[in-house]
Parts: sequence; C-alpha cells; structure tokens
Amino acid sequence: MSILIYFILGLLTSLLFPPYFFLPLGFIIFPFLCFLLESNKENSSDKNIFNKFSIFGFGFFISYLFWIKNPFFVFEETRNFFLVFLLLIIFLSVILGLIFTIIFKLGKKIPIIILIPLMFTSTEYIISIFFYGFPWFTFSLLLSSNEYLLFSLKLFGTLFSSYLIIQIFCIPFIFLTKENFKQELKYLSLFIALPIITLIITNFNKEGNNFKIKTINLEIFQLNFKNNDKFLTPEKKLQRIIKHIDESNADLLIFGENNFPYLLDDLELKIIKDTLKENQTLIIGATRYENNKYYNSLININLANVTYFDKKILVPFGEFLPLRDSLTFLESIVGQNDYSKGKVERIINLSDNISFIPVICYEIVFYWKLLNKFNNKGNFIVNITNDFWFGDYLGPYQHFYLTKIRAAEFNKPIIRVSNNGISAVIDNNGAVLNKTEFNKAEKFKHKLFFKENNNFVNFHSIFKIYLFIIFTLTTFYYLRKNDK
Repeated sequence: MSILIYFILGLLTSLLFPPYFFLPLGFIIFPFLCFLLESNKENSSDKNIFNKFSIFGFGFFISYLFWIKNPFFVFEETRNFFLVFLLLIIFLSVILGLIFTIIFKLGKKIPIIILIPLMFTSTEYIISIFFYGFPWFTFSLLLSSNEYLLFSLKLFGTLFSSYLIIQIFCIPFIFLTKENFKQELKYLSLFIALPIITLIITNFNKEGNNFKIKTINLEIFQLNFKNNDKFLTPEKKLQRIIKHIDESNADLLIFGENNFPYLLDDLELKIIKDTLKENQTLIIGATRYENNKYYNSLININLANVTYFDKKILVPFGEFLPLRDSLTFLESIVGQNDYSKGKVERIINLSDNISFIPVICYEIVFYWKLLNKFNNKGNFIVNITNDFWFGDYLGPYQHFYLTKIRAAEFNKPIIRVSNNGISAVIDNNGAVLNKTEFNKAEKFKHKLFFKENNNFVNFHSIFKIYLFIIFTLTTFYYLRKNDK
C-alpha cells in the first residue's frame, strides 16, 4: 500500500509542471512527503527508501516524460521500438531512488524540512549535469506561468530557484507538526531572508542598468512541415519558402529548424539570396555537409555574406548513436549517419551593432552552456526548433515554457521559431509578446524593442555556493547537537 502511495504522489507531482500548473497541489504533496519520511526516519532501511522513491520517480517521470514515446511513431519502421522509452523512465527513476537513499542516510539527523528540498534539488542537478540530455526536469519550470514569479529566476538562476520553490512548498509541515517549530522557523528565516531581501532591492533597481533602446522589424514563419508527409516534396517546400521571402518586407526573416529542404554542401544559397531585398537578413535551419560530416545548422543569410552556427549539444539516440559499434541494432531508429558537434562560437553579428545568440532546438534547456564571455553581450537569442517529434501535448508545451524561463534567467529577449509551434517573441522578463497557435502554418510580424541589459548569470553561482554553505553548516550543527 505504501508503494502505491509513493507512485500516486509521483504522478501528482507531475501536475505541478506545464501544461497543468496545479501549483496548490505542492502545498499538499510536499508536507505529506515530509510526514511520511519523518514518521519512518529511524525505522526505514536503505532498501525501503530506495524502493519507495524509485516508485515515486517512476510515477513522476512516466507522466512528465510520457511524450518521449512520440518520435517512435513518426515513421512506420520505428513503431515497434516505442517501448524503449520505458528504459529511460526506469533509468531516471533508479537514479532518483539512489540519490534520495544516499542523502537520507547521510542526513538522518537533519530536519526533514531541510532534507526534502536537498533531495529534489540534488536529483535535478545530478540528472542535468551528469546524465546527458535531461536538464528538462527542473522545478524552476513552475515559475514559468507567471511573469512576476519569473523575476526571481532572473536573480537566483535555475537551481537556487528550484530549491526555494520546494522549500516553500514544505513550510506547512512546520505548522502541522509543531515539533522543533522554533528551530526550523529560525532556519527558514536565516536561509530565505537574505535571498528575499536581495530580490526586493534588485526589483527596485531593475531598470537602472538599461541603456540605449534598439529596434528590429522581424517576421516569423511557422511552416508546419510534417516530417512524414510523403506528398510535400523538397521542391514544394522550397517554393513555399521563396514565396514567403518574396512577400516580406521585414528586416529579419526567421524560419524554423531544418526548414531548408536540401542538404547544404556549400553556403552559396543563390536562390535564397536572389529573393532577398537589400538590407534583409534571413535565418533558417538546415542540414549542412562538410568534410564528410553532417551538421544541424542555423544559416544566417544576407546579400553580402552567409554565416552559420552548427548545433553543439546533440540529442543522443536522435542525432547521434552512442557506442554505435555496439548498438548497431538501433540504427533503424537513429539512422546510419551521426550529426557532428559544431565548433563555431555561439554568436552571430547583424548590422548596426546588433548581434544574437543562436540556439538550436533543445539546446535552450542547457542553461549553463549557452552564455560565455564571447556572447554575453548579445542583444537577443534566436531559438529555432522543430517540435513535431515531441507529439501534440506535453513535450511541445514543456519545451516552450523552458524557453520562457531562459529569457528571464538570461535577461534577454528570445525569438523562438518552431516548425510546428509554438513560435513566439518573448521579452527579457519571460513575458510572451506575440505567439502562434500550435500545429498551424502561421506567420506574424513584430517590432522587437530591446535594451542593452546586464544579467546576473555570473551571480547565480554565488547562490549555489550559498546553498552549499548553509547545508554544510546545518549538517554540522545537527550532528553535533545529536552527539551531545
């Protein structure tokens, strides 16, 4: 029966995330988890904790990542492999169970209200950093539906914001149990007071770092090409693209990931150049071929020249097959050729001292890999993607909201163009200024205003250190206290 309870709690936890955002549930789920662990703190074996939280993880991930089965159904030859997605779910569940077990064993003397946020935040961090491809799981996503809440992410960053969310959800447990009430309340006051004060002070001064306002007239094209549409030939795709370019008078035209229907073995693109007007720039996704290697690329085209950015963070089992020599049976899913990692710096310069940061598809979720000393002053981010692979419900919406939190975290506008949606212009606070419908062929024009804003990305690491110091001091305090 207890195993079933943990499974249900895992399922319910997934409802806190997009597209549901049933946030009040958090004030029930997390105090209940605190109660369950507190009541079994002295009697639970490591095996018992591992089993319970692996089941919790399975309940959470099977609901939250259920959309991962969808790519297998795009083509007939891969349908029979769709159950492979369960291996990923089981793997992540086991990782969550192991991390919870280790932290619970080491921190039995620490108050449960501190331990629970530590367990979840550590799991989020380890899955993001050490298990390639899954920073998709972050409690910071819970802020993405509210522009005012997103401002905290601008200041604190992804990981620390996740911790604060879980810690706040756990607060009712203090008032329900009354045990160690004063001590735990003091801890919360100490831990949360400094970040909140910093947030308030920064909020009052948030316009102080704005300088010259710049504008750019752009047009977004959501073509809604279907990957498995046999009747939509490359010729028809190109004709549609050329027609859109010919009819547009925008300064910046942006299409989605891999919308260019032919393999690029050079960067001439004469047919595109001949259609562009003077002072127009076009951005489009394409597969580029050079030196016997394939690249998933963002191509930046104007009459003067053609530049490009090659995707650096590739999707395992989607864009390359790990251990290909040993996993040849998976070639029917991945294909016989791997994409290669790009080496070009992640910055593209436009005219009038304007530059943008190119991001392709799910690279947008890797918050610690996108900004550096070369591109941190980039004016905005262009994220091209093709969410057709993600299905029609969970995946595309999660991907969209992950983009929103990046805009706030980096304090930069994001122009997001998805082949099938959701395409949007998002300001530097994470607010959506304009967007398309999902799974429709649409286009819209937008005049983008942006400022030379600073961000707190380098400052976010200080909060990680702050988190580590507080936990270390708390652990020593309670260990010494219980030894007396």
